[in-house]
Amino acid sequence: MAGDDRQADDPGGRRWGISAAALERKALAADWKGVNATVNRAFTTRTARQFDDMVTEARSIQRILRDAHTELRRHQGELRAVIDKWAARNVRIDGTGTATSALGPYERDREPQPTQADVDTAAAEAARILAEANETDRIAARALRGHAASAYDFDEKGWTGLKDADRQQGIADADAMVLLAAKRDALTDAELRRFHEIAGRHSDNPAFAERFATGLGARGTLEFWRSLADPGGGRTPDGDRAKLLATVQDRLGTTLADASRVDTPAMREWKQEMIALGDDRVRHPGVMSAPYGFQVLSPLLTRGKWDSSFLSAYGERLLEFERGPSGNGRIGGPEQLWNNINHPARLSYPPDGGRFGDDPVAGLLEALGHNPEAALRFFDGSSGSGKGGPPELSNWDYLVDDGHRNGRDWPTDGAGGTPGHENLGHALEAATLGYPYDAADPSIPPIRTAEEIAARTDRLDLMQRVVGEYDSSDRIDQQGGVRESLARMAAGHIDSLNYTMADWGGSGDLADRDGMFGSSRHQLTSLGAVESTLFLRALASDEDSYNTVSAAQQVYGTSVMAAQGDNRQNALDAGLHSMSMHGLLDESRSEAIGAEFAEEKEKRNQELEKQAEWRKFAMSATVGVVVGTGAAVIIPTGAAAAMMVPVAMEATGSAVNTQFATSTLEWLKEKEFDNSREAYKEIQMQSHRSSHHAMVPLLNYAAAGEMTASEVRDLTREAQSQYLAGGGRTDSDNILGR
Repeated sequence: MAGDDRQADDPGGRRWGISAAALERKALAADWKGVNATVNRAFTTRTARQFDDMVTEARSIQRILRDAHTELRRHQGELRAVIDKWAARNVRIDGTGTATSALGPYERDREPQPTQADVDTAAAEAARILAEANETDRIAARALRGHAASAYDFDEKGWTGLKDADRQQGIADADAMVLLAAKRDALTDAELRRFHEIAGRHSDNPAFAERFATGLGARGTLEFWRSLADPGGGRTPDGDRAKLLATVQDRLGTTLADASRVDTPAMREWKQEMIALGDDRVRHPGVMSAPYGFQVLSPLLTRGKWDSSFLSAYGERLLEFERGPSGNGRIGGPEQLWNNINHPARLSYPPDGGRFGDDPVAGLLEALGHNPEAALRFFDGSSGSGKGGPPELSNWDYLVDDGHRNGRDWPTDGAGGTPGHENLGHALEAATLGYPYDAADPSIPPIRTAEEIAARTDRLDLMQRVVGEYDSSDRIDQQGGVRESLARMAAGHIDSLNYTMADWGGSGDLADRDGMFGSSRHQLTSLGAVESTLFLRALASDEDSYNTVSAAQQVYGTSVMAAQGDNRQNALDAGLHSMSMHGLLDESRSEAIGAEFAEEKEKRNQELEKQAEWRKFAMSATVGVVVGTGAAVIIPTGAAAAMMVPVAMEATGSAVNTQFATSTLEWLKEKEFDNSREAYKEIQMQSHRSSHHAMVPLLNYAAAGEMTASEVRDLTREAQSQYLAGGGRTDSDNILGR
């Protein structure tokens, strides 16, 4: 600022004849003598500079207030919009952000009736906006207090705006946290809580993350967490300290993930060094145990979104190291490599959570589960080059293809389970769906540009490999932890699965399958009819997986009907196809239910008649219940518009909480039939419930279209035929040729 010939205006608008810069020049050029040369001259020049600092500080304050005002007005508008949106759904949000139903106990007939999920979602939306507003206020207040810190001086440096203030505050706090981290395992609980608070405050501040990571350095980062997590000497944290470390682990991981996405020379060096340190032992003074760098970083990789290029390079180096120089695995395999009894270390918190330090590949896969782009690239990649290391092997063959002779021998936990399979599922889920597996508000990636369409094609190519790989319940059980993710993947690609199955006998082209499903508009592809049948059959044999896929089919089938507009025949055809899909799923589930009862009754070995007439009840639901209001087809999830898109399933629980219960047909066992009272009753009840639920979209359409009773009867007969035909595609008798 110094050097500007700025002149002050008086209230009358007159301009004085001298500026701060001119005053300083005159003072320096004057011939001072005596006391004036040592005192007054310095005072005059310092006073002149203070005028410059005064302007700098005033402008800084103005910019902070301007930006804060703009941001707070934006937050206010967002909050009003949320309040109005939920008020229309009879949810009230008060001044504290608390959401409640706006309906009283005697207004149960008033629509819409808000659910608890509606109330919770409204509260979460309001809380997010209020938190952002509080953060804006905090940054502005801290910047203004900084200017007011000196009682006798003006600041020679100011802020260009709120973002600049946030950045500079982040850097200052990061420097303080680096100094604090130097204490390592000597950090008190209060200091750890302070770190957690400060890092959380800067959760969206790349400047803080980058400064903290580079301030520690790659090796310092590993040594910092290693010392906190397992200081040795019998001092492994437990109780409240362990709970606190769990929060610190999450916050530290998120901070480092944010830092990894900052493109500066210092961060590029940090990432290169971190990869190089993976196969180094990370030591702690006075402790013999020294885990590998890969193991120490692993728990920190499980939080946040890490840089894609870093994950690719890190993953390749990790797998090469694990596979060993020959590619045939190290002696004892991954189990002995990562669980070496000479180097035990507790690196993951909470203690009863996943022990990612025991299997750093699981930590890598969990990180990929939060980065869809990196995950997709990873499963198309490989490790090894044969040049002084293991021969090249695709990551798919090493981690997914259970029958590959050089496939991974996964480490097990104390109970004999393989926890890493769940992380494998998370990575596959992110790669095929295009959003993090645990996204709170998942959304299907757009397909507008050529680049987005190419990415969609890559995801579908990988999904086709998944469908072909997991072709039986037994195959899924070999990697049991992937099942829940596979079900969500099927739900997320329910559109292409429907498109695939709508080609019976090669009739798809002539029947305008592309037009009905909008294959070009939605970039659908065939995943293989045989492979898709076996894949869906394998999933539907499990109750939770069945619930997930069946609910997705119900919603998607309804949306396809609605997408046909006024074309009544196309809408009915779409609904009948959905009946066939439900039949396929329900038959698989029914066989599993029958098998469960058969196993329970095996000792009795009750064989009744060989031709149990179970198919008589396949469409026994009453065709008199109409679901829906007016002339609209209601998507069961409550979406405002019927859209021909797959469902982005929530990760809370195993499936959408839906009234679409299971429906079953018959379970036949070769030359034996368990027709006990319990099994028969269960299958009857399941059939009654879900055959009706499978009919909901068609019944809804029939009511909206004012179809006659005769037309409904004809529609029902055709629906029954399609339902049974779908079941026939996966009926084990048909598959086995009986």
